[in-house]
Amino acid sequence: MRKKKITIERALRSRTEAIIWKLISTPEGLSKWIAEQVELEGDTLVFTWGKPGQEYETRRADVLEVVRNGSIRFRWEDEDEADAYTEIALTRIGVTDEFALLITDFSESDDIDDMTYMWNHDLDRLQYKTGV
Repeated sequence: MRKKKITIERALRSRTEAIIWKLISTPEGLSKWIAEQVELEGDTLVFTWGKPGQEYETRRADVLEVVRNGSIRFRWEDEDEADAYTEIALTRIGVTDEFALLITDFSESDDIDDMTYMWNHDLDRLQYKTGV
C-alpha cells in the first residue's frame, strides 16, 4: 500500500527569517526540536533520540534538496517508497508578513494520526525552546 502524503502548517511568532532558517536547516537548529542530537555527515543528516547508555534510536536521512531560506527536503535511509520524503519549508502567511513552517511527510494510512501527533509535538517543542 502506498503511503499517504500529510501536510502540517504551524504559524510562528518570529518575523526573523534568518533565525527560523537556522532552526530548520542546520544540525544545531534541528537538535533543538526534532532530536536530542543531529549531525551532518556529507549529505546525510544523522538524528539521535535519547541518550547513549539509555534507550535511544539513531536514524539517517539523505538530504535531497536545500532551497536557501526556503526549504530542506530529505529521505530517511530506511524509506521503502522512492516518492516519499520529509520536507520542512519556511513560508509567509498572507498579508501579515509572518512566517509559518510547512511540514510535508508520508505515512501509512493507519499511522497518520501518530505521525501528525509527532510533528505537532516537535513543533510545540520548537516554540517552547526557542520562542519562535
